[in-house]
Amino acid sequence: MKKDLTLLVLLFITCIGYAQNGINYKAVIKDDLGNVVANDLIQVQFNILQGAISVYSETHSPTTDDNGIIIINIGEGALVSGSPNFTSIDWANDIHFLEVFINIGDGLINVGTTEFKTVPYALTSGDKSWEFEVDNVYVLSKNVGIGTNTPTELLHISDEDKAGINLTVPSYLDETQIELKNGVETGSHSFFKISNQSDTFKIALDTDITTTVGYEDKLSVNSAGLALQNGTSVNEFSTDITLSDNSNSKVPTERAVKSYVDDVVGNQVIFKVRGNGFAVKDIDGLTEVETDIWDIEVYDTANAFNTATDRFVAPSSGYYFLHACIRQSNFVTTAFFRLRFNVDTSARYSTYVDEDDVKTEVSGVYFLNASQEVYVLLRNYSAGENERMDGSGSWFEGYKL
Repeated sequence: MKKDLTLLVLLFITCIGYAQNGINYKAVIKDDLGNVVANDLIQVQFNILQGAISVYSETHSPTTDDNGIIIINIGEGALVSGSPNFTSIDWANDIHFLEVFINIGDGLINVGTTEFKTVPYALTSGDKSWEFEVDNVYVLSKNVGIGTNTPTELLHISDEDKAGINLTVPSYLDETQIELKNGVETGSHSFFKISNQSDTFKIALDTDITTTVGYEDKLSVNSAGLALQNGTSVNEFSTDITLSDNSNSKVPTERAVKSYVDDVVGNQVIFKVRGNGFAVKDIDGLTEVETDIWDIEVYDTANAFNTATDRFVAPSSGYYFLHACIRQSNFVTTAFFRLRFNVDTSARYSTYVDEDDVKTEVSGVYFLNASQEVYVLLRNYSAGENERMDGSGSWFEGYKL
C-alpha cells in the first residue's frame, strides 16, 4: 500500500497543454524509489470526469525517453470499451476532471485526479458544431460565418470593404482550384473545375456523358488571350465596324457586326428599268442603235441609273451582273439581230436571234470602273428589213456582286 502511495506522489509530475485536436499531456515517470523509468514501455489510461461521472476513457502505450518523459495527446488514444468519443464531451456543462492511471509493470495505479481549469476555445463556450479527427476538423450541421454572425450558407464571408478568398501555392507551376460538383458520377451529371496553373486560368468540365475520362479544359485565359477547347485564341472584342483587319483573334461586337451589315446592305447596287408602249424606236437594216427606251424605273438602290441619258453609271469599281431584254415589234420577220452591252467591245458575249424570234436577251458579269457608263445596243443585220423596238416587254437590270 505504501508503494502505491509513493508512486502516486512521484508519478504525477505533469504538464497539460492544448493541441488542435486534443489536449497535450506531459509527465516524468518514476518508480516508488524515485528512480526514473527510462526507455520503457508503459500503459496510461485517462478518464475525463464530468463532476463525478466518467464521460470519456482512453488508453495509450507510450515509451518513456532517456529522462523518463512521456508526451501524449489526450483524445487520440484507444477508446476503452463502452466509452463515447472525445468530441462528445460537453465542456461547457459542469466542471471536468482528468483522472490518470499508469501501469509500469504492476498493473494500473490511480495517480490522481486534477480539475481542468481551462480548455481550448473550440472545445468550450458551448460550441459543439466542430468535430475532430486525427487530421481533420469539420462541422456537419451548421453554417459558418466569417465576418458575420448570421451566415446564410455553409460558408458565408462578409466584410464592409472586401470579402475574398486567397488560394496560394509556392510555384506558378502548382495549381489552385475550386471544384463544383452537383450530384454523383452516375453517367448523367457534369462537374466543373475552376483553376489557375502555369499562368493560365481555366474552366474545365468532367462529364460521364461523353467517353472522355477526367476534366477537359473548355476555356482558358492567359496573356495570349481567351481560347476555347477547339479553335484559335481570342484576345479582343472589336468595335471596328469595317472588319478591315480580317483577324482570327478578334471577335466583333454586336454593334460592329450590325453596322458592317447595314453598311453593306445600304450600299448595295441594284437597279431595274423597263420600257413602255409599242414600236417606240426604229432600227433600220444594217444599223446598230442604243436602246434608250427606258421610261419606267422599277428600282434603283444607289441612284446609279441616269434617267436623263437612260444609262447605268457604276457608283464604284467592281464586278457587276447585267441583263437586258429587247422586244421587236414584228411577229414575223426574217431579220437577224444582235444584242450587246457597250462595255463588250468585241461582242464576245452578245446574243443573236433571227427569223420569227421577237425577243433578244443578253446577260453577263463585267468589271466596271467607277463612273463608267453602261447601255444596251441592238443591231439589225438584215438589209432592207427595217424593224421597231417595243418598250413593253423590254427591260434592263443589274447589280453589283
